[in-house]
Amino acid sequence: METALITGASRGIGREVACTLAAEGWRVLAGVRNPNSAPADTQIEVVDMADADSIAALAQRLRVRNQRLNALVNNAGVYRKESARQIWDVNVLGPLRLTRALQSLLERNARVVMVTSGLGQLSSQPSSLVKRLSDPKLSLCDLEYLAEEAPGGYGESKATLNALTRVFAKQLEPQGILVNAISPGWVRSDMGGLSAPRSLQQGAASVLWGVRLPPGGPSGGVFQDGKPIE
Repeated sequence: METALITGASRGIGREVACTLAAEGWRVLAGVRNPNSAPADTQIEVVDMADADSIAALAQRLRVRNQRLNALVNNAGVYRKESARQIWDVNVLGPLRLTRALQSLLERNARVVMVTSGLGQLSSQPSSLVKRLSDPKLSLCDLEYLAEEAPGGYGESKATLNALTRVFAKQLEPQGILVNAISPGWVRSDMGGLSAPRSLQQGAASVLWGVRLPPGGPSGGVFQDGKPIE
């Protein structure tokens, strides 16, 4: 049985992805802050993606169990918060810390999906951020430092998540692990609002494409509905 860990699985895209994979026979580890909010037929894994200690505790629990992962979906994200730093803690530092902590548990040919947004396209960002993110020598340490600065809001954080995707794709390539940033599009959810043009199912299908990529598929890219958007 294949196993996937999905963060932000309590609602929206994360919940839909979790429910779909569970229905397909996957063992789904539902990363949630409130254990009562996990979808049915999933295994509850309490984690706060804004809290480094909580992420470390989750990783340690999985290591103790020697829990191997075939897919990691970094879905948890926030759009508005009291400060930019809170946005970057969840949208950038959370996926960075969790993916780094779980590298040793990823099976060969696993899939890692960073759930991004069209608002994170590099062409839409300030030139100062574009310059930093375009550095061919960009490292996890550079991105961690940038996230702690939190230079901007939601769009800037997602552009940085896309850059993080490229760095992890290079690191994990020797293990056959494909790492991609996937946008679900503007979806009718708590975050997207009722006026959004796409359903949860459409958004989840875009993300699931990244989970289901065959060996030799793309890695390090930014996609929506299986098509490059950057």
